[in-house]
Amino acid sequence: MSKYNVGLRRDGIIFNEMVKLIKLYNEIDDPKKIREKVFSENYLGKNSDRRIDDILRAFEKRFLKKNRYGIPPVNLLSKALTSDLPEESKKQLLFPYYLFSDNLMRTTYEKLIIPSFEERKGLTLNKTDISDFIKQLGNRHKNLKDWSEYSKKMWGSRFLTFLRFFSILEKYPSTKLNKMYVLPETFTFFTIWFIDNETPFREILADSIWRFYLMTPEELIERSYYGNKKDWWYFEKAGDILTFGPRYSLEEWLENGLE
Repeated sequence: MSKYNVGLRRDGIIFNEMVKLIKLYNEIDDPKKIREKVFSENYLGKNSDRRIDDILRAFEKRFLKKNRYGIPPVNLLSKALTSDLPEESKKQLLFPYYLFSDNLMRTTYEKLIIPSFEERKGLTLNKTDISDFIKQLGNRHKNLKDWSEYSKKMWGSRFLTFLRFFSILEKYPSTKLNKMYVLPETFTFFTIWFIDNETPFREILADSIWRFYLMTPEELIERSYYGNKKDWWYFEKAGDILTFGPRYSLEEWLENGLE
């Protein structure tokens, strides 16, 4: 059984700080030295050591801990954020790291958001919807059931902010859900990473990460042909036969393939 915590309520999205710390990995590939630099130079521009510590803890949880989903490590993510990728793509790359690092975020997204799109119904979301979902989930998870009402409301508010930040929920006060338009560069970043790790292309298209991005099989094929057009790889589909040939490793693509 998953154990749920209030991390999102305490930490929030803190996107700019996350990006700043990820980029720092291009200079310092050592978590201990990064922590020392952040405190000694007030690198994040905060006036509270406790707040800085909270941000570093959130960063470590989201981007440094080994996860079972096999997404790229922080050093490659750092190269991506300092590359010529479109800014929106850089933002989209961080989306699964948030979800995969927090059990409650991921469960809420999987059980409440994804079905709304897959079933094409209930494409709205508000605080009451999240509160009701957490109460229902709490019937099977004691630590969640024991949360205060304040914690539940604050967590729900942070989750709505998370969805709005990644354009899955329209700006306040709208409650309408929208699909994120996943840029080809975002798709390519993860696809080449899987290829580097010797994952067959057919398995890549079936990977669970695309479900988090709400991508359809048709969209995956369209992005694959786009990469072919850009000469990022060779791809061809003939009936059920898929032919794929890489042209770059992920580091090579980030350095030379975006020109």
